[in-house]
Amino acid sequence: MPVDDFAAVDAAAGPGGAADHLVAMMRATDAWPVVRELREWVLDVAGIGPGRSGGLVLDVGSGPGTFCRLAATRGARTVDVDLSVLMLDVVRRARPGAPAVRASVGDLPFRPPPGPGVLVRVERVLQWTDDPGAALRELWRIVPPGGWLAVTDTDWGSFTLEHDDVAVGARMTAAAGAWVRHPRLATELPVRVWHLGTVGALEHRTDVVVIDEWQPDDPAQHRGPPGLPLRSIAPERPDDVDALAAAARAGRFRATLEIVTVVGRR
Repeated sequence: MPVDDFAAVDAAAGPGGAADHLVAMMRATDAWPVVRELREWVLDVAGIGPGRSGGLVLDVGSGPGTFCRLAATRGARTVDVDLSVLMLDVVRRARPGAPAVRASVGDLPFRPPPGPGVLVRVERVLQWTDDPGAALRELWRIVPPGGWLAVTDTDWGSFTLEHDDVAVGARMTAAAGAWVRHPRLATELPVRVWHLGTVGALEHRTDVVVIDEWQPDDPAQHRGPPGLPLRSIAPERPDDVDALAAAARAGRFRATLEIVTVVGRR
């Protein structure tokens, strides 16, 4: 199973299996400074933090549970939601006793929770779904009046890789555009979330991720720099990935992509 096959994570469980690589990739992405910053911003917009109401966070497609751990440090109650049993096991090991629910983004077993300070959140999940519109409507269904919906996704159309051979970068950019089911969904998020019926102005930000270092001879980075599995993005272009790896060994590697985040209130 390729490391990016989110639909079959549990089938690849086991020591050293592809699922372990997937968890490592997600944790590396969690460590990107831009990702940490935008998550803090989402909590600020939703009014979740010390000295406020505390709040409730439902993180759908939570992966290893990094966001809910952050929200808990601000005094929020949290619920991690993921379809993968393996991911929920990671969550429970990190935070014994913390609520963790197995469910799909398209079929959530919740009613809108009462009370103020509710944040429903999804990050880099909708790009993989069959029907992002249906998933958004299901997320919106569980947001109570006065609550918040936060959606983050990657604009793979913005992805660039620099290389002395311009054609190498161009081919990798094209491969990234075919990697996920909805590579440009991020650019549609402001309109899509607004059409759900949000109250007031949307909060919206676009962040640029810059990755300018890759150590391809490190076994942990064989597939690509932390958080960016180039060999999964372009499995049919191993020569191009090898060319990028050679440039990285010489200290010449630079990749960029944009992440879009939209927060709306119900």
